[in-house]
Amino acid sequence: MPPRKIARPSYPFNGVNRGVYIADNLDFLRSLNDECVDLVCIDPPFDKNETFTAETLKPPLTAAEEQNELRLLAQWGIETPEQAAAVELEWPADHKLKGGYKDIWRWDADIHEDWVKTLEIHYPAINSLIETTRLIHSDGRAAYLCFMAIRLVEIRRILKPTGSLYLHCDHAANGYLRQLLDAVFGNGDNGKPGFKNEIIWRRTHSKNAVTSRYGTNHDTIFFYGKTNQPNFFKDRAFRPFDTSETPGGYKLEKETGRLYALSPVHAPGPRTGNSGQPATFRGITYEPPVGRHWTIQGGKLPSETTTQAWDRLDQQGRMYLAPNGKLPTYIRYLDEMPGIALDDVWTDLTIPASNERTGYPTQKPVALAERIINASTNPGDVVVDCFAGCAYTAIAAERMGRRWLACDMNIRAWTVFKRQFNKPHLVTLTCNDETVGQQVMCSEYAQVFGLNDLPQRESPPPPITLAPLPIAERKYRQPRQKPVMTEDEMLRELLEFSGYTAWCCGFANRKPNGEVIRQTWNFHLDHIDPVSAGGINEIFNRAPMCPYHNIRKSNQLVALRQYRNQIAAAGELQVDNILQLVDLGEAQRYANRIYAQYERERRPQQTMGV
Repeated sequence: MPPRKIARPSYPFNGVNRGVYIADNLDFLRSLNDECVDLVCIDPPFDKNETFTAETLKPPLTAAEEQNELRLLAQWGIETPEQAAAVELEWPADHKLKGGYKDIWRWDADIHEDWVKTLEIHYPAINSLIETTRLIHSDGRAAYLCFMAIRLVEIRRILKPTGSLYLHCDHAANGYLRQLLDAVFGNGDNGKPGFKNEIIWRRTHSKNAVTSRYGTNHDTIFFYGKTNQPNFFKDRAFRPFDTSETPGGYKLEKETGRLYALSPVHAPGPRTGNSGQPATFRGITYEPPVGRHWTIQGGKLPSETTTQAWDRLDQQGRMYLAPNGKLPTYIRYLDEMPGIALDDVWTDLTIPASNERTGYPTQKPVALAERIINASTNPGDVVVDCFAGCAYTAIAAERMGRRWLACDMNIRAWTVFKRQFNKPHLVTLTCNDETVGQQVMCSEYAQVFGLNDLPQRESPPPPITLAPLPIAERKYRQPRQKPVMTEDEMLRELLEFSGYTAWCCGFANRKPNGEVIRQTWNFHLDHIDPVSAGGINEIFNRAPMCPYHNIRKSNQLVALRQYRNQIAAAGELQVDNILQLVDLGEAQRYANRIYAQYERERRPQQTMGV
């Protein structure tokens, strides 16, 4: 007897329809109920190692708009840049960002310890992928994947079994994101859940600005399903015909002047019912081809056999029988078709039209989101965008009669939303902060909520054995003084002190005769005391490490003194015992002298940095 399936509790959609939440999107996602969302469509940071600004906001930001942003933040208890940083929101008057966002990632600045521990304990495959990325690419790319991973885990949780994720990216990190998405959702092989499509979206026409390689003119959209049967409505996955094109296989019918093509009357897959039985057409009986069954264009009438359906279509002039007596075919007219069936290369949707643009350089066209929403949801379904700065997903969802939620960490997103809602060719909604206040809950209003007004989650949180750190203790985006030395300078000085051996295990680059090679390659610079415990980036808190132990230590967030004991217990020392490693007390005294020397020479000329 097969095991009895245990029904899981069902939880309702607990957000406010047309709600725009200004908050860290991880907190927002964690506030939503299990399996209450039909589609998540996101355009997250791409790990471009750049800062994107909205200084070209169209039209330029007005003083009244900025004051309204500050007023809303003050209403939520955020009145200074420091208070905004403490709750991980961007301050709207930050002239470095100008309402944009930073797409530069650092492991010691942007990653929370509770994220790493959660992935280590509950998602070891994801954790292994991040460790490998640190080794083969960089700490920055690994930090970006960690940021995305902890959010993708929550996205999968909130999706219904028929739910889908569409994630927008480009060449910078798409290979790494594909592996991360496979680890979270599944690779889709052999009918398994997960990967469905890698869609290529050509965003512009050809460019000739790049001379050392081919021009990069496309982005990637990854389509994943929570189960192996996500909502996908193939009959809606069409693009309009271009007036200059005639699809292949169509011919001109001289009598009517219409373009037509002949379609087979069978499809893959054997059937045991009427569609798998012999059928007669114009006095000739036909057997279904091996491994196939009869299919009727437009469907059969109730109780109609295949023979009767063919006779009906023949009377309508929609069947054709070749003189050689082969299988009949169905006559399909081009002017009756909804468009050309979509494949995974989209070249007909370019950058947003001028009257749709917001000024953000990374904005996507509303038509792109409309295509996705149309193919993977029904009217009334719930669509979520948790990287919603340009509003394109929410605008498309509203135009197509779906419920939607949006989240962004920058209050400037609300200004952009209001502007887009006032463009009649997109969608017109009234925004509650400009009418009668936060209490309005009418459906015709788009409403803004602060981080204290997140949805109330009814489904129980998963059993996490490590409680998240309080926000005040996180090291995420906290300003700090720029070190007086570069990391290369620190590494050279510290290796010179230790005789070019690693401080973790005694590893050294050696020639075949055993002689130590006095080079910095194969050494990584890490912290003696982790950043999460208050350690800083100056030379007196840094240590040359071998790559293997550096990656393992970084993911454990343990002090080097304790970590050496783990290495010794595992039999991984390259020397006889710990006492033969560099004495950390002596090494730190030496590093303090070097630090003082460099500080005298450089600190007066340095500026404060982030």
